[in-house]
Parts: sequence; structure tokens; C-alpha cells
Amino acid sequence: MDSFSFYENDILKNTIRSMVVKGRVVNSFLIYGEKGLGKKTAADYIAASLLCEEENGVPCGKCKSCKMILHKTHPDVIYASPSGKIGNYKIDTLREIVENASVMPNEGKFKIYIIADMDNTLVPAQNALLKLIEEPPDHCVIILTAQSRSSLLPTIISRVVSLSVNEVNKASCEKALLQYGYNTEDIRKSIETLGGNIGKCKSYLDGEDIVDAVTITKNITDAIISSDEYLMLKEFSELTGAKTMTLQVLRLLCEVVRDAMSVSADCDEKILISTYKNGAVKLAEHISKTKARKIYLVITKYIERINSNGNLTLALNAICSEIKEIL
Repeated sequence: MDSFSFYENDILKNTIRSMVVKGRVVNSFLIYGEKGLGKKTAADYIAASLLCEEENGVPCGKCKSCKMILHKTHPDVIYASPSGKIGNYKIDTLREIVENASVMPNEGKFKIYIIADMDNTLVPAQNALLKLIEEPPDHCVIILTAQSRSSLLPTIISRVVSLSVNEVNKASCEKALLQYGYNTEDIRKSIETLGGNIGKCKSYLDGEDIVDAVTITKNITDAIISSDEYLMLKEFSELTGAKTMTLQVLRLLCEVVRDAMSVSADCDEKILISTYKNGAVKLAEHISKTKARKIYLVITKYIERINSNGNLTLALNAICSEIKEIL
């Protein structure tokens, strides 16, 4: 295990090491993969690889730069904070990054901006960042993360090096989770339920309701596939009074619908990110891409309303009604 606890994903690690050793570091990266796979950890790993005093493309974890990155205190590694109601980036936030990028780094060779969770960032805000990605200062490195490459503009995708993060095998997942002091039997149960996604397994072990949320999401997806209004209403009713669980289910449902749109898209690359990939494939067989997009927009609309303290019961009934109308 390296100091950054970033397991497997050798393609990503070898790519970064080769860039550093050959002196051919690019200025923009996109790290993509489903939630819980360690995209932010990968971003830190890349930052440390670029700034480590050993300069061999592998963070030593012991030098001043590595230690500061591990503790999130390095002055040349800047973490952008989303400020939108649905966890997205507002245009002013990204414009500020563009304006400040020309300022030279304080200590290291590079000034690194980590802009995580770009999935819900709207087109105008992405366009604000595009100029920096097209013409970055030599000292500036931008690391974006997203669950899906399709969340970003094609003009951005064409100008970044895209690197995926993937599930690890059971042994690596167990080893990672043991570092947190969890019981071996509980760890193995979480892996059996959620696979080699370390982040999701950790949420399960921390007592978060991810397994229940996944089950409800699957049931709602099946109800949409079969146009079973009663089942859909029943599952949404189970969420009454549970705001946190509701938001988790709606975000998981967004991922399923997004996967369905990806399956229907006319492209070779169909990377699925949801916890119910088989359901997403079936959904794509039963509804059009246009209907899937409308459902996606309905769900994101109510995520925003619930986050803004809208009435939960009314919101759940409205979601069910609007999805039925689309179907």
C-alpha cells in the first residue's frame, strides 16, 4: 500500500509516472468513474506525483510536499468548492479559478486545481473553464473529476487526458477497509453486497443506509420499466419523512436514468456508473432517450427543491405523477 491508499488502477498510475519521468506532463486531466471508486483520492495521488520531491512519478509520502498534500495543506494544490444547490459549480466560481491561474505557484513546480464532482455543472459554467483548459499557463494543472465523461462538454473532453478509476478486487478492497478498523466479517458482507467499490463499502460499514437506498432505487426502476404506477407510488411513499434517504435514492435513480441514456446513445463508449446497470439496460429497451432525459430532469428538479427545504411529501407525490405522465 502506498501512502495515499490508492489501490490497483495501475493504468492510471503508470500513465502519470511515465509523464513525470519523461517530462511530458499535460495540463488538464479528467478522472472519471462511479461514486465511491476514489476519484478524489486519484486526484490527490496525481497532485502528489507531480509535486513529490523524489520526482520519479510516484509519491513517496514522506517529503514535505507529499505530507502537505496528505493533510490538504499544500499552498499549490487548490480545491474548488461547489456552491450550487444541487452540488454544482456556479459560473463565478470557475471564472475566479481562470483569473487566478496565471499566479505562479508558491513552492512547487506546478499550481494544481482540483475541481471535483463536475457532473451537474451547467454548460455556461463549463464554458467559463474552457478557455483555461485550451490555453493553460505552463505551471497550471487542472484535475477534474466526474462520474461520467458524458457530463462534460465535448470541447472539454477533447482537450483533457481522461483516466478512469475502477473497482478493485476483493482482496484489495478488504485490505483497504481493514485500515479503518472494521470487522473482517462485516467487511466481507459489504463486499459481497457492493463489490469492489471501497467508498460504497465504507458507507455501508459506517451504518449509512446505502443498501436500503439501492434496493428502493431498483424497485422504482423496475416500476418505471413496467409502467407500474402502484409500485412506483408505494416505493416513493416508503421515503416519506426521510429526507436524507430520499435524496440518496433520487441521486442513485439519476445515475440509472443517465446510464439508460448512455445505452441509447449513438456512440461506441457506453460506460455505466449506476448501482443497477442491468436495470438501466432494460430501461433503455422500454423507453426512448427523450423520455429518459425528461425523467432525469424531473428528478434533478426535485432534488433541488428538497435541498431547498421544499415539502417532502408533496415532492414525492409530484415526482411519481410527473414520471407517470412522461411514460
